[in-house]
Amino acid sequence: MYRKRIFCADLKLADQVHEVFCVTRVERRQGRSGAPFLRLAFSDRTGTVAGVAWDDIETMLGVLAEGRYARVRGDVGDYRGEAQLRVVAAEPVVEPLDPAEFLPRGPVPAERSLAKIRGLVDSISDAHLKQLVLGFLDDPEFARSFAAAPAAMIHHHAYTGGLAEHTLSVMELCARAADHYPDLDRDLILAGAFCHDLGKVVELAVLPGFPYTEEGALLGHIPLGYALVRERVRSLPGFPPERAIDLGHLVLSHQGELEWGSPVRPQTLEALVLHYLDNLDSKVATARAHLDTIERGRTGYVRSLGRSLFRRSAGSAALDDAVERPAPPDGDPAGGGGGVEEAGPTLFDDLDRATD
Repeated sequence: MYRKRIFCADLKLADQVHEVFCVTRVERRQGRSGAPFLRLAFSDRTGTVAGVAWDDIETMLGVLAEGRYARVRGDVGDYRGEAQLRVVAAEPVVEPLDPAEFLPRGPVPAERSLAKIRGLVDSISDAHLKQLVLGFLDDPEFARSFAAAPAAMIHHHAYTGGLAEHTLSVMELCARAADHYPDLDRDLILAGAFCHDLGKVVELAVLPGFPYTEEGALLGHIPLGYALVRERVRSLPGFPPERAIDLGHLVLSHQGELEWGSPVRPQTLEALVLHYLDNLDSKVATARAHLDTIERGRTGYVRSLGRSLFRRSAGSAALDDAVERPAPPDGDPAGGGGGVEEAGPTLFDDLDRATD
């Protein structure tokens, strides 16, 4: 069995790389000269590294496929303050691999997140909502899947245990909001926070790259989650119809906008608060993931946030570059060889919008 020697977290500028990674992104682009290039991403259990390829594009496209493994050769350069693997060759992998080496692991054990979720569920006074949530948690098969699932394919909580970590964080934020806004229905918003992303258990496969399942690609996590909740509601005798409608609205509207994947926009106070707190948690997690790559100064441009980010070390003076600049035009991903001109955002720019 092949054992990796170099992981994403080990990569440093100027490193020469010849290693196996999981391919998590392959996007063909075109430069100003009309020459194609590939925008890439590779992952393993320690994280993800961006990549780019300029030469022998057609041959590489025969090897590099999202969700599959490839042995890539190249060197590590700097692109807008972040490491980028400049790929010069790619080969198929014929040796057996250990999938555990390619599944990112979160900083918080899922068991710890689940224990804290149960503590919040215990505080729900509405017997029907409490019974519904415990029905999910007490289902051994579902609980195992929930504990293993990521919260997204990329950007935020994109690792095993990420869904449980994100769900707990949103539930905690909702509990604090209910303390601050007494007219919020605390029981309803806590149950909604638990249920809002349940569909991701079905949507994303716990495989390298966290690819969409067939159901996930065709249906999406919001309809899948709503179906899970409705099925659970139907199994509980006497569940109040109004409660089922209100809870279903929280699940269906939590993305906030129709163009972001919600069939309806938030129309209750609880739905509005849940949407903004869910969005807040995903954005903070995304920002942290990028800020953790630097000790101080400015990150590269973060597409999902529409800006670069700044971190100041304790006691350090502000950098000259500290003032936020307008979003830069997409330039040469390899930092050389001439600029490229691209026609606005693509599928990959908002890849996680449907799975936030």
